[in-house]
Amino acid sequence: MRLPFLGVSLVLLLSVTAGICQSSYELSTKKILDRAKDRMRHVWSLNRRIFVQLTAKGKSPLGGQVLNSKQEVEAETYRLFYDLAGNLSVVSVAKLDDPLLRRRVQRMAKLQLQGLRPKDYEQAKDLLRQIHNFVNGPMVCPYEDCSARGLLAMYPQIMNKNMHTKLYEDLVGNWKAWRKAINEKDVAKNTFISYVRLLRIAATYNGHVTPSRTWYLNYDTENFQAEMEAVVWEIMPLYRELHAYLRHEVQAAYPKADTKSDSAISAPIMDQILSQDWYPHQFFRTPHQGRQHQLPSVHRRLEEVLVTPVKINRKAAEFFESLGLMVMPNIFYDRFSRRMNDEEAGAECKSQVFYFPPDVALRYCPKLDYKKMMQIHGTMAELQYHLYKMQLPFGLDTEPCPGFGAAIAETVILASGTPRHLHRLHILLNDSLSEEQSLNRLFRMGVHTLIAVPQYFINDKFLVDVMDGRIGVKDYNCAYWGLQDKFAGVQPPTQRLNKDFDLDFKFYRGLNPETSNTKKFMAEILGFQFYRSFCLASGQYKPGDPDFPLHNCDFYDSKEAGKKIRDMMQLGATRHWRDVMEIATGERKLSGRGILEYFAPLFTWLKERNKQMDIEPGWDADKLCRRD
Repeated sequence: MRLPFLGVSLVLLLSVTAGICQSSYELSTKKILDRAKDRMRHVWSLNRRIFVQLTAKGKSPLGGQVLNSKQEVEAETYRLFYDLAGNLSVVSVAKLDDPLLRRRVQRMAKLQLQGLRPKDYEQAKDLLRQIHNFVNGPMVCPYEDCSARGLLAMYPQIMNKNMHTKLYEDLVGNWKAWRKAINEKDVAKNTFISYVRLLRIAATYNGHVTPSRTWYLNYDTENFQAEMEAVVWEIMPLYRELHAYLRHEVQAAYPKADTKSDSAISAPIMDQILSQDWYPHQFFRTPHQGRQHQLPSVHRRLEEVLVTPVKINRKAAEFFESLGLMVMPNIFYDRFSRRMNDEEAGAECKSQVFYFPPDVALRYCPKLDYKKMMQIHGTMAELQYHLYKMQLPFGLDTEPCPGFGAAIAETVILASGTPRHLHRLHILLNDSLSEEQSLNRLFRMGVHTLIAVPQYFINDKFLVDVMDGRIGVKDYNCAYWGLQDKFAGVQPPTQRLNKDFDLDFKFYRGLNPETSNTKKFMAEILGFQFYRSFCLASGQYKPGDPDFPLHNCDFYDSKEAGKKIRDMMQLGATRHWRDVMEIATGERKLSGRGILEYFAPLFTWLKERNKQMDIEPGWDADKLCRRD
């Protein structure tokens, strides 16, 4: 009679023992993460020191102290995550009961460039510095003699020259000169080949047979590229109409380009179109001409109403407070909000956010204009996200995938730039524009967004197809132009060879995972999806109602929209990004629906205008890349 009892006791004993072992296993795993967080606190203290050094009176922002601190942050961060990934890679996730602990281990056991061994990581950093110099370093001599005036960088000097010129030969000359300068003796191509080799090595450490799995690491999606491509084809009908209209404008402005009525657009001209999205003297015409139809200038009113960047910052913070999100305390403005010096602001003049829990800090651009007003709203979104994420466990106190936070920021940028919001700020007299002005504004927005999105995808696809071996070294150039033809209707200005290496400067910028084209694509597409959702929740977008179009939606003061934003921010990376996006959109896939509904009036006008002018959308590119 005792045998069954002994059997039950044995089962219970084994069960308890297993539970103790499992509990001990989880405890040891948590200790690994706790030690890593202690090291991370040191990194945060270094970030705090950098902020203090940059904002200390009488100190040069470009001084050695700051540079040394930044290098120390980079080195310590690398060592921390490299060591941590090594420790977590041997942890059996199946033995962990705590779902958050499992997710922390899964996310931090695999890395991108930081997973490389020290020697390879240093080489990757050197290559990225060289790649950065391709774009921002003085490389090009556009004159017969550069001894007096010096060499020019692609950004911002050559880009500015291209934005202002009205001569096609200047555009082509600059286009060729930069590519010749960076690829002398195949430097650019060989640098790219070396960098791809390191990306592939990083993938092997993650156990990824397909290297792009590491590039798309935190998207946790099989064949993520296919999902991105589906979105490009979804918005393609709108893109084709805009492309056809712009091609007609190119024919009138640049007869020397010899652009045919059914051809692709020359790459230097398409680059200029992108640079002229908000330039007042662009070569292409907006839908409605005449001074009465042009967009009202808000610069003077900005100076009269908001007076200083500090006031703009507070107005941006008030936007989030109106949604029911966190109120920025006075101590933030007194101690953690500082103005950049004019000499360090640079051409882009981007505000900087510093994260050192329990505090966040801001160094803001000193310029006062419409674009910076919208951008500071996006920066405030980043600050809000940090404040919510810092409550989460280390490793999950981040966005669920690259570009997710930027997508949330994009929604506030869109809302803050609407006539409705500018009227709320007393910058515009009315809360809407005339029909003609509204269409002109949408057209400008379309050039800014619709022309850029396919380029993000092309640059991303080229890199990934090279990484995965679908494009070989001998086929680089013609494969690139094949993608430009297929997805963007863009072709080289002259005959090119496969031995050339013609990739755009934005491609080089996107080679750094921190500024990848994947991330930019995600921010644009998901940003419009979020924007549509917030606008529907706020009642400021009512499909079919001309008084409440999506392109003039300001969801300021909407607690419903605010709850969606707060719920997403509070989750950080605790859930898959599809789970988090579903909170806002009710959808689990990327979609071009937000973009299509936003630009619906422009789409209608383009189709009617092209039909009136007998302009046929689509293109058939000339075969201007010859395989050697």
